Amino acid sequence: MFARAASCDVTPRDRPVRLAGYAARNEPVSIVLDPIEISALMLEAGARRCLIFSFDLMIVGAELQQAIHARLAAHGFAPAEIVLLASHTHFAPATDRACAPLGVPDEQFVADLAEAAQNLVKRMLQQQPAEGRLEIKRGHLNHSVNRRRHWPFPTVGRTYGFRLGSTVMAPDRQAATDELATVLLLRRAEDGAVIAAIWHYTCHATAVTPYEVVSADFPGAVRRALRQRFGEIPCVFLQGFCGDISPKIASDAPQDGVGGRLRRLARKVVSGPTFPPYAADDWKRWSENLAATVAAIAEQPPEKTDAPATLSIAASQVPLSDFFDGAAPDKPLTVQALRLGTACELVALSAEVTVEWQSILDSALPASEGGLRLYAGYLGTVYGYLPTPRQIGEGGYEVTGFQRLFGLSGNFDAGKIVPAVVGCAKRAIDDL
Repeated sequence: MFARAASCDVTPRDRPVRLAGYAARNEPVSIVLDPIEISALMLEAGARRCLIFSFDLMIVGAELQQAIHARLAAHGFAPAEIVLLASHTHFAPATDRACAPLGVPDEQFVADLAEAAQNLVKRMLQQQPAEGRLEIKRGHLNHSVNRRRHWPFPTVGRTYGFRLGSTVMAPDRQAATDELATVLLLRRAEDGAVIAAIWHYTCHATAVTPYEVVSADFPGAVRRALRQRFGEIPCVFLQGFCGDISPKIASDAPQDGVGGRLRRLARKVVSGPTFPPYAADDWKRWSENLAATVAAIAEQPPEKTDAPATLSIAASQVPLSDFFDGAAPDKPLTVQALRLGTACELVALSAEVTVEWQSILDSALPASEGGLRLYAGYLGTVYGYLPTPRQIGEGGYEVTGFQRLFGLSGNFDAGKIVPAVVGCAKRAIDDL
């Protein structure tokens, strides 16, 4: 397998921009806390090739995907050869009109991103491809928490009205997370120099404080830490199935007195529990510790080294109507699968996938013996959340609360969703 890699800064610095991620954040912002980037990999083996893009965005979206596909067609790349992944940072400009309630897209920024992606491909085509070997390194973090908590008491809120019991967005330390972080170092076979890093973790990128800033969030902190060790390499981030996984940040902020505690208690009585407040220093300490831990994983001896001789890529789609009844944007659920030799494969879905889907897919479609499979969400034209049948019965933000923000209105079918999703993933994996 041969590899080329490139990255670029796409931070908008010449004008205020509307960020994606929070409906209450209506005003454009101009403060840049840290840069946002695109990282790209071009992989080739035999007659097969693919492009993997990693964007510091909440989602890529339909408009940007169409623009990139159109531009890269001029260089001979078909849509099936292009993987577009977002980090899901809530601190980058909006790019999808279907999610306008979360941030109205800046058309100029979308056009700039498409041009930047094309320029990265031009740069890579001018590079001499390098035969690569892959080092697989893994370790555990302790930086996330499940955010779906059952609250058995009556609540009243603007989104759901009065409910006798509910699933609220608050820490549930007993529920599932995925704390396994993976770092894939792609090294040049000739001299061992690192060409690029691919890393995977499962956690919403929603923690930057204050939130009226442009930022790559924790993926940016990890990128800086990896570059301190390996030089200015492209860093491709694979965001896991983090639909119900949030940052676990401890706060050292001083308590705001009796009045503040009483206000929080009153909100809890009326609307149920929520995440405790934290300060900018708390987020900085959390993100820097996460980054240092990932960098330490990248420096440890590999658990496996491989020189992939083959490359396979495949995709499959299923219409939302196969498991969702109601109105929705014209966005199917897409699964793209990528396999590098026998060492590693990626399965990516165009949704905000909750973490329990990983075990559902592993059970229905086991990975090859000895092979590593990484799951990613936020592929291409994300339509919204993908809850499990159990979660559909429980309700909550990931089932109904998100819908108006993504242009949906209807109900997930608990009986149809697993066959539809597993069937779609199976077709893509079988096509490899």
